[in-house]
Amino acid sequence: MPDQSPALAGSADLFVIGVPFEGGAGGAGGASRGPERVRELSSRLKTTDRRGRDASHLRLRDLGDVQTWRFDLARSIAQLETVYRSVFQEVDAPVLTFGGDHSITYPIVLGASQERELGLIWFDAHPDVLDGYQGSAISHGSPLRRIIDAGVIAPQDVLLVGTRAYDPGEVDFIRKTGINEIPAAVFTDDPADARARYRQHLREIAERVGHFYVTVDIDVLDASCVPGTGTPVAGGFGTGELIGLLELLPEPVIGYDIVEFAPGHDVGGMTGHAVLAITTAVLARIAAAR
Repeated sequence: MPDQSPALAGSADLFVIGVPFEGGAGGAGGASRGPERVRELSSRLKTTDRRGRDASHLRLRDLGDVQTWRFDLARSIAQLETVYRSVFQEVDAPVLTFGGDHSITYPIVLGASQERELGLIWFDAHPDVLDGYQGSAISHGSPLRRIIDAGVIAPQDVLLVGTRAYDPGEVDFIRKTGINEIPAAVFTDDPADARARYRQHLREIAERVGHFYVTVDIDVLDASCVPGTGTPVAGGFGTGELIGLLELLPEPVIGYDIVEFAPGHDVGGMTGHAVLAITTAVLARIAAAR
């Protein structure tokens, strides 16, 4: 379990946490190995981004992995909320989480939202607003639905980006609740309009909230870029396109997660290197903000 001592405040420019958990996953699984593989690859992490911004001076602190229970999803979700509530109360720098399946974002956001007005940017091939999936209400098919139902973030302060794989009822829920969405098809049909809409949604949300949380399901990228995930979906972003969208995010972002990286399905290290490139983009954003 991550170190939760009072000494956390001021001790780093970015805190890193692993959640090696896939108890909420359908599909091929394997995301519990994500944090371990990212740490193995970390020696290859670039600290200068594609625009030449240097993040090598940042102080990173790895708080380790949160304890979870593979066959007890409810207990694991409750544990994550408790841990992240404590972490977000104590730290004064952004928190970057490596998952793990996307079910973990629900309790992380619950922890991050305490005494904060949060905007939520959700990069994903799937909208994750199912009321239930494979018999569970808290699987990786439902985290955004549970966040909305919990009332911790208003639907109008959520932006779904890159969506293209819907189960029955999800489109109706998005429209009924007023969640903002820019599907992948809009970026394909009219990239300039899609980016303009993206910027406009970010500006409007920023006027209403004090902080942002950003979640990146690696399957928001096209299946050709990320074979190492349990539910790859064709028709998505290239890695450069996603990084460009991350570069446009407003500050302050108090937390990021990168989820659904399943190293056992990767081919030639493609997905792992995509995760590293996204991580470099996050580091550069934090360095620029400081």
